[in-house]
Amino acid sequence: MFISCNPSSKEMQINAKLKESYNTDRLKGILQSARESIFHVWNDGQMPILPPLGENEGLAVRLTVHGKDRGCLAWYKNTGDMNLFAAFCAAHALRGDPRYDPLRPEEAGDTLVELLIFGKWEDMSTPEDFIPGSHNLWLADGPENTILQASIAVQRHHTKKDFLEKICVKAGLDKNAWSENKDLVWRRSAAVWITEPLSQIINKK
Repeated sequence: MFISCNPSSKEMQINAKLKESYNTDRLKGILQSARESIFHVWNDGQMPILPPLGENEGLAVRLTVHGKDRGCLAWYKNTGDMNLFAAFCAAHALRGDPRYDPLRPEEAGDTLVELLIFGKWEDMSTPEDFIPGSHNLWLADGPENTILQASIAVQRHHTKKDFLEKICVKAGLDKNAWSENKDLVWRRSAAVWITEPLSQIINKK
């Protein structure tokens, strides 16, 4: 049985602090760097190099076309300059995600770009110790790590069980591994995100 839980006051403070730090204007500015990076790759063929690491939160850039994933790259903690990391992740989501066919310039008008910020990662007492849509999940299976963004739970109407099964399958495990494999390590983090059309940049060029 899955019982919905209410966030504790500590969780609410963590979420509020992250949202305050990454307000809408700041998110839009970082997302713009991701957009520009995609067009630079299309126009010049140049991929950005990995920026210097730092102590900032992590981020992910995800590309979708008509609701279907077409590329994603996450740097889930210790970023440096957030604009540079957004540009790096966007370029590699565009060209370096082997799960999908590379996004083409003629698809720009149908593409959405999602920027998600990962808050501080916390160990979880059980796999069920999270709130779908509020927490990102990090599943560690020995040396292998798998991340699933909170935004996916909202967009695809995932229950807690759905989300746990989804991350297990993404990790190459049986969908019920979350309840059967006690050696798995689970972490969670608060999330904020924004999604905007990729083509919005066209008006500025």
